Amino acid sequence: MDPVNFTGREILEMALRIEENGMKFYGDASKASKNEKVKKIFRNLAEEEAKHIKIFTDMKKLMPEETVAEGFDPYITEASLYLRAIADTEVFASSEEGAKFAEEVGGEKEVLDYAIGMEKDSILFYYEFLKIVRDRDREVLDGLIDQEKSHLSRLSSLREELFGRSR
Repeated sequence: MDPVNFTGREILEMALRIEENGMKFYGDASKASKNEKVKKIFRNLAEEEAKHIKIFTDMKKLMPEETVAEGFDPYITEASLYLRAIADTEVFASSEEGAKFAEEVGGEKEVLDYAIGMEKDSILFYYEFLKIVRDRDREVLDGLIDQEKSHLSRLSSLREELFGRSR
């Protein structure tokens, strides 16, 4: 069996799914939160995810459509479905869990720690793709990683500003 190779377009589709899940998660968490500061952080995170959706959608529009080669291995299709499922379940949980999290969250520090964890998970997810993406599509993946690193950096800076350096 050949190794699984994803196109830049396929990776962007998964990135969009991750960002959409994140936006919904943070939006629902914002609506459910009773603490105004926590509500504002969640709302800002949802807005950041919406910006990423726009960026990734614009990137996807520039990618050419590609068709599957004849004799395509069904195991590759299975692997593709598996990775898409991971994008839906492992990086961001369901929106219902976002509302539940907002009800249980202890404060801004916990919200930021959670968001930082989700951004780290996104980055790790994309780094795993570096092993299986076609060489010509690495640039797309590098761009996604850079976007997520930027988001992580901003969240980490905010956390440090509000609560000092974490140990």
